[in-house]
Amino acid sequence: MTKPRPNSYRRAISGLTSTASLAVALAFGTPAFAQEADVPVEAANEAEAPGEITITGTRISGFTAPTPVTTVSKLELQDKGVRNLADLISDIPALKANQNTGTSSQPIGASNLDLRGLGPNRTLLLVDGRRFAATDPSGGVDINVIPVGLIRRIDIVTGGASAAYGSDAVSGVVNVVLDDRFEGFKGDVQYGVSTYGDVETPGASLTAGRAFVDGRLHIVASADYFRNGGQLAQESRPWARGDYAVLTNPAYPGTPGAPRQLILPNARFSQMTFSGVTARNSIAALRGIQFGPGGTVLPFNYGTTVGNVYMSGGDGASLAATSNILPVLERMSGYGRITFDVSDTISIYADALVSRADIFSDGTTATDNGNLVIRRDNAFLPSPIRDILIANNLNDFRIGRVAGEDGAFTNSVDNTVQRYGFGIDGKIGASWKWNAFVQLSRNDYYREDGNNRNEDRWLLGIDSVINPATGQPICRALLNNPNPTAAQDPYGNIRACIPINPFGAGSISQAALDYYKGTAVMMARQRQDVYAVSLEGSVFDTWAGTVSLAVGAEYRSETVRADVDDVSVRRRWKTVNPQPLSGELDVKEAFAEVVVPLLRDSGLGKHLDINGAVRVTDYSTSGSVTTWKIGANYTPFDDLRLRATYSRDIRAANINELFSGQSQFFNNITNPDTNLVRNTLQLTGGNPNLTPERAKALTAGAVYQPSWAPGLRLAVDYYSIDLNNAITSLTGQQIVDGCLIRDQADLCSAITFNGNVIEAVEATLINAAGAKSSGVDIEASYSMPVGGGRLETRALVNYVEELSITVNGETTDYAGQTGTTGTIGPAGGIPKWRGILSTTYRDDRASVGVAVRYVGGGLLNVSFEEGVDIDDNDVPARAYVDLNASYRITPNVQIFGSIDNLLNQKPPLTPNAITAPSYASSVFYDRVGRFMTVGARFSF
Repeated sequence: MTKPRPNSYRRAISGLTSTASLAVALAFGTPAFAQEADVPVEAANEAEAPGEITITGTRISGFTAPTPVTTVSKLELQDKGVRNLADLISDIPALKANQNTGTSSQPIGASNLDLRGLGPNRTLLLVDGRRFAATDPSGGVDINVIPVGLIRRIDIVTGGASAAYGSDAVSGVVNVVLDDRFEGFKGDVQYGVSTYGDVETPGASLTAGRAFVDGRLHIVASADYFRNGGQLAQESRPWARGDYAVLTNPAYPGTPGAPRQLILPNARFSQMTFSGVTARNSIAALRGIQFGPGGTVLPFNYGTTVGNVYMSGGDGASLAATSNILPVLERMSGYGRITFDVSDTISIYADALVSRADIFSDGTTATDNGNLVIRRDNAFLPSPIRDILIANNLNDFRIGRVAGEDGAFTNSVDNTVQRYGFGIDGKIGASWKWNAFVQLSRNDYYREDGNNRNEDRWLLGIDSVINPATGQPICRALLNNPNPTAAQDPYGNIRACIPINPFGAGSISQAALDYYKGTAVMMARQRQDVYAVSLEGSVFDTWAGTVSLAVGAEYRSETVRADVDDVSVRRRWKTVNPQPLSGELDVKEAFAEVVVPLLRDSGLGKHLDINGAVRVTDYSTSGSVTTWKIGANYTPFDDLRLRATYSRDIRAANINELFSGQSQFFNNITNPDTNLVRNTLQLTGGNPNLTPERAKALTAGAVYQPSWAPGLRLAVDYYSIDLNNAITSLTGQQIVDGCLIRDQADLCSAITFNGNVIEAVEATLINAAGAKSSGVDIEASYSMPVGGGRLETRALVNYVEELSITVNGETTDYAGQTGTTGTIGPAGGIPKWRGILSTTYRDDRASVGVAVRYVGGGLLNVSFEEGVDIDDNDVPARAYVDLNASYRITPNVQIFGSIDNLLNQKPPLTPNAITAPSYASSVFYDRVGRFMTVGARFSF
């Protein structure tokens, strides 16, 4: 299918091309950019831009915020060879990886930032201190679209910051700072590949900048390209070839000591093959029959541990080999900025960021798990089966089948992001600064879910009979309605009907495939406009220093419109039925922040200052809310600084959460009353009555920089976030367990029963949850001269004390859950311990570094009792060794290389309960294996 391209898409690509052309023109237009030849390439342009540096975490420049901030420098990004911000996540223990590799109901391939495991929608992303707009209709921000060629540093605020930056900064802020004053010409090319010859990642960037008009006019531009070839089949890895899955144990609960579930290899579907097999609950004469070529009737061999979905061994099919490792991603980005100093006190600027990401993945193949109804007069029914039906006075029976003729479901996304900024910065006197800016963000999100099955057409085609007039198969509906009118069949299902033969592998004709297969389509347009002003400066001096104040106001408006195909509106595709969305909101905000010094070189200490902030926010959808922060820095003596903050933070519902219609997907749900697993319809949807989430956040810690050990720095901080009124979408299993196990009667209305069979579960968004996250961050660094260079060592460690969610009075702590099977927490659990220790030696010519990443083990599911709920609930820890090196072959050219997961450590077994179960469903452990990158940089 050829994808239609909206006009906005063509405009975006035109803008990207123009930005790239500007970078090239600046780069080659004149030789006046050149740095001095003896400046090492890794140090070129490393200095910060002129002027005061504003540290993320406060609106007041020149002030050290009491909120902890972890900074990743440009050199660290270069050492790792980062071409995609998602590659950075594994190095920051406080961040949880959230790339979607195969959940088709979520934005495919999107990588989000998630601090503290509370969910990516509670981490605010800034670029140059300005909010980055959502990049998909669900409200998520895909960090794949951010260009990396011009990044100067990344600041990670690991604490609540809503009073400073607004909604969403509940668990923290990530601010990507670009080098908008870069001068010169630089670029790089690189190529990466796994030890298995896949996940190929070519990348390149080109950046140029120059000052004109005696330095008053400055232009910078950058173009960036990155591709990840991905890997869509886990069978490419030796560790994933065992076809592991979680099986229900038929011996439970009757056999003493038998656990409810088992993790076993060689898992096969118990009532699905590529050729068709009779359902397990068939009468004895029909049970255990499968169909061979031409519909021949053959015995079906059951394995052991036979359940409604899986068994171990036997003749059933398996889709485990097709489970994804990584999607295919291609990104092109461009950035340009023009700054003009009108006078010594006023500067104006305009910048543009345009990025396009193309993402492709595939899913499972369409399946019918023993629920496909075949009537006795079916045109293709083998005669031995018809004889059994007649002999037993049955009108129909059921079969299970994997539709191998369909091929795997495909998921593709074209995402084009545009962000334009216009601003003015000014000074008033010697101590006051002001600024105003307008930021216009536009996003075009196009998604296709191909090889999809139109369920109406599928069922009409399956129900075929012999046409008595011709002796040929015909759809029953067409035989009964030979001339249907448009009013009778507005979607053309009956008129076009082609009989479908489900008996035998490859039995479905191409004409039938053309009839019922199709593509679900979503085309969304998002807009965000931001208008902001701020003022900061010194109010007056006290005995301890200057009292500083920052005030500002902001107006933000957002709209989303998503259009989908007609079949999706009716929710009649087999998988992924996107729903139309139309909504808007606007936000008015005003904030103030103050720093009051109370001590300076006194008998009570060297320094003490108090930092306070307040923000009043009015949402058009939910009214007004106030956030605040109070913090303190105290230096009792020169080597030690104590810091603490306490804040009230918020997150308001986004447009998708407020206004989305219901959509559907199928997933396995266990009925705890019967211990039967069934692929069950689940419905999700928005709620316009949602109110903002509210959180209280505490951080407290110490920074020690001893004078007796120059170059040593140690920071230890405790954090605690208590989230209330949280917006949550309970999983279908949570709702079922809440109703049938915990007697939470208010959840039972969301379940549709047919007798004791669960037919559907409605999981809508509600303000019904609480969440808590607490733990300790440790950061230590040491730098010392060695020979003609420096030895730099850095350690980052995160210990999670608690990550709990409370729903209707029931609290579950997911700290230590590293698998994803069954009921999961607010963000799927998190290891209790994660850390990284890196050491790098660098001089003017070369650098070499080694890093050890540690991911703690834990439990597959904290709700499981080993030996009762599952046979093995343990997930072991992993440690990964990474190497990197660079060498400057000329003053302006550097080559570099890196090896991640040097020892090719395989991930621990963490299977999930889906149709194509992944051996390693946990996001915390490396699934790619040893990965090597080589490249070259140049700078003039």
